[in-house]
Amino acid sequence: MVERAELAPILVVIVDDDPMVRLVLLIVLSADPEIEVVGEAEDGTAALQAATELCPHVILLDIQMFGVDGIEIASRILRDAPQVKIIILTAYDNDEYVLGAFRAGAYAYLLKNSSDETVVETIRLVQQGRRLLSPSLMDQVLRQLHLLAQAHASREHKLSQDEVHVLARIANGATNGEIASEIHWSERTVKRKIEEITAKLGARNRAQAVAIAIKEGLI
Repeated sequence: MVERAELAPILVVIVDDDPMVRLVLLIVLSADPEIEVVGEAEDGTAALQAATELCPHVILLDIQMFGVDGIEIASRILRDAPQVKIIILTAYDNDEYVLGAFRAGAYAYLLKNSSDETVVETIRLVQQGRRLLSPSLMDQVLRQLHLLAQAHASREHKLSQDEVHVLARIANGATNGEIASEIHWSERTVKRKIEEITAKLGARNRAQAVAIAIKEGLI
């Protein structure tokens, strides 16, 4: 019977300015036979050097390291070593960092309170080409993507924020008088604005305008 050949380990570099974090990650990852930690770095310069010299498959990268922006470091690493897969591992959960990380080319974004098992499994899945996000961040990212989709749809139809707001109020059953009172316009102005919105959306009436707005994610 032919023995199954052992798979080559996943080579990992840990980048974090906290030596205790690096030590804990080293202990966790070294316990897995499928992962080999080939280097550590405490700042962006060392991270860039490790990426090019050690040829890791995966880099665990913090965002804030003595004032260095980890997202910018991720972009530089991927310019010099595009084959590397980056996992952001950070304590920061704000939308700007999350979206910035994926725009920079990161494959995954994990919070430091993730379990050891989650970190190890994420390394395996990222090495296979999967893109992942901490479950606790999913709602806010989907919310941001919805807002981006709304903004894109608004630009496509040349709708202002006021016009999108009017559409949303119509969808909620507001009358022209209620809309006028809320945004301090005259009813005549509201009526004219609704006609303009309907024309921009290529709709026959306000009901169809609302249907198109919902379909295209405007409201």
